Amino acid sequence: MTAAIDRIVSRVSRWPGVETAPHRFGGTAFVVAGRELGHVHDAGVVDLALTRRVRDALLTDGLADPHRVVPESTWVTYRVRSDADVPDAMRLLRLAYLWRLLAVRRRGIDLDPETDPDTDLRRLELPADLDALVRATFRDSLDRRTPV
Repeated sequence: MTAAIDRIVSRVSRWPGVETAPHRFGGTAFVVAGRELGHVHDAGVVDLALTRRVRDALLTDGLADPHRVVPESTWVTYRVRSDADVPDAMRLLRLAYLWRLLAVRRRGIDLDPETDPDTDLRRLELPADLDALVRATFRDSLDRRTPV
């Protein structure tokens, strides 16, 4: 799985505002404005954090599994078993990235002025129920076209 995980790390690390760091349990952590949005392990595991409601929807829709170590947390696990799983892993990481990006924008910092979260959400092609939940969660930030 190292090649697939290396591709994920390469792509995510190029997103504006994303820094990489060694994860304390091995692998690579993705950090935006000092907060981790997720991390990957060479064994093909992608872990990421969102809100409780979005996490629950991901689990209900079968798009992720409960976090393998702390299953009751807001973290989820996605397993990359083959190259075919990379796009779904990227989609989940992009969702976590948008969440962090909007949180930082609410503080008046725009790390990625080129990204329009509304457009990105459409590109993610989430299931209708999850898309509606994410949009409701992000609504205030999505309605603002410029940083606070």
